[in-house]
Amino acid sequence: MLVKPSKIVHEVYTATPEKSEKKEPLSMTENGSDFIFVDEPGEPLTKAIGKLEQGKTTHYYSYGNFNLVRLMLYVMSQTGPVHAFMTSYSFSQKSIEQIQRQRELKNLLSFRVIIDNRVRSLSPKPFQMLIESFDYRCSSIHAKVALLWNDKWNISIVTSQNATDNPKLERGTIFTDKSVFEFDLNALENEYNRGNL
Repeated sequence: MLVKPSKIVHEVYTATPEKSEKKEPLSMTENGSDFIFVDEPGEPLTKAIGKLEQGKTTHYYSYGNFNLVRLMLYVMSQTGPVHAFMTSYSFSQKSIEQIQRQRELKNLLSFRVIIDNRVRSLSPKPFQMLIESFDYRCSSIHAKVALLWNDKWNISIVTSQNATDNPKLERGTIFTDKSVFEFDLNALENEYNRGNL
């Protein structure tokens, strides 16, 4: 089902920039707007993303300053304890340890993950840790999505970032809209059920 957006952002750039023209990073928040745009190369995660707001969608570039798991942990610092369901093409040992720690602290009420089939052979040690620690399924997947929810929040993070540290430029969006969350949850539940151990 296609959902028609309530607002469309027009003319963020009014002209196509010339290749030789250098533009300053664009970072803006407009009062009354449903969108927050973050493009701050030198800012740490806490300053770049800032405070989440219900009904606001945050578009960001990471500049290698944080990965998907670190972003999840930052969001959780604002939401309180949540259930989490995520997908990733790859996983690092450090990210698995961070998630394990949040479960021990009861900040993660539940955690499930879908990982790509190739993780078994490409990252055997993290894969072994992952299957011993979490409810998981393997699938042919390249999507990077994290769903976080509790009684007050329904958050979907859709990004190019994996659960690994990567110094490259990454792009993502944080949705706080329940209809987006339900759309993602339905698709990922179906993929989880089709996946294999």
